[in-house]
Amino acid sequence: MDNVTHTLISILVGEAVHRSVPPSAVLGDRARRGAAIAVMAVGGNLPDADVIYTGWAGTTTDYLLHHRGHTHTVVGALGLAVLLFVAVRLWWRYRRITPRRADLLFLAGLAVLAPLLHIGLDFTNSYGVHPFWPLDNRWFYGDAVFIVEPLLWACAAALLFVLPGRTPRVLIGLVLAAGLGLSWFTGFVPASFAVLLTLLTAGLAALSRFASARVALAGGVAAWLVLTATFAVTSRSAERRVEALLAERFPAARTLDVVLTPMPADPVCREVIAVQRTADRYVLRRAFDSLAPGWIPAERCARLYPSGDETTAPLAPVDQPSTGEIAWRGELSLDAGLFATLAGQSCAVEALLRFARAPWAAPAGDGWIVGDLRYDREAGAGLAEVRTGPGGDGCPRLPAPWTPPRQELLPGE
Repeated sequence: MDNVTHTLISILVGEAVHRSVPPSAVLGDRARRGAAIAVMAVGGNLPDADVIYTGWAGTTTDYLLHHRGHTHTVVGALGLAVLLFVAVRLWWRYRRITPRRADLLFLAGLAVLAPLLHIGLDFTNSYGVHPFWPLDNRWFYGDAVFIVEPLLWACAAALLFVLPGRTPRVLIGLVLAAGLGLSWFTGFVPASFAVLLTLLTAGLAALSRFASARVALAGGVAAWLVLTATFAVTSRSAERRVEALLAERFPAARTLDVVLTPMPADPVCREVIAVQRTADRYVLRRAFDSLAPGWIPAERCARLYPSGDETTAPLAPVDQPSTGEIAWRGELSLDAGLFATLAGQSCAVEALLRFARAPWAAPAGDGWIVGDLRYDREAGAGLAEVRTGPGGDGCPRLPAPWTPPRQELLPGE
């Protein structure tokens, strides 16, 4: 999830908690609100501090493996919560504030909530998280919400007239205006959903202006939860329909995974990557799905998608007709044992396979290029791709314990 969303949702929740608990006997309203918003805004972004050591490591594979690494686990979140708690306690001591037990519980609760909320928001998209390390090193994917979701930005409209001071109101207003502009003028969002976004923003802003603060905040939090639930429910519905369609169209193949990436502000359209296996072949199929083909056909979903159709992976046409429900964009068939061979020959490939959910490979000069089709958005080498052979990518500097998403392709894991 983008950091704008993390910040807005964290502040929304922090303000709602502040106004929902009894006043402090020691801290004034302004001081406690400041602490709540600071802890939530900082803590809601703090897990992404992993970019510091991934930047130090210097390789793309290190970034992919550790951007949502140990700081995006429950254990890591609790460690970050301790840092937040101690930082605020030291600040209070500097300001000669002696908090009561209720104030410490309030602070501790927010310090724990903020990084856990970050992990929960990150779970909702298709990048994945592995929150239960070291007990369970598997990746978990929500496949429900686009990584930059203007509908979630709109929920912050509930803060417009609730937060004191002009500066936060102006900043939130600018973000809301940016979300509306991106939805109306980029061409990625159907006009009907741009209208929905506009109405939601205007409605929550009016609630913030004319209703009580608690009612406005409850409306913003409820809108966030309902929107997330809507995307999750429609995503599961799309997954079931796609799995049934794959079983019908490709009866000889076993579906290992269905990767779903929804469109921004659009619960109807999704990019689909089907990961399948036959007795001796591994097959990736890319398509676009529409839950409402009579309203928004799948071909239109494909045209709306931000990244276009160019890929480094050499996708061949799918030998199946597109329909209003699904528009095929290509497939790649490989020997099922290829990745085990490449992983044994290249530590860069072995590391990438601890991240790649839809791995692909293709010959490149005297070696291979190996990538993850989820992030293959250009004709040349990109974010989630490594090379083997002479002059190929070296080993990552930071080892990662994560279970490979396609473990079934790697005997002995």
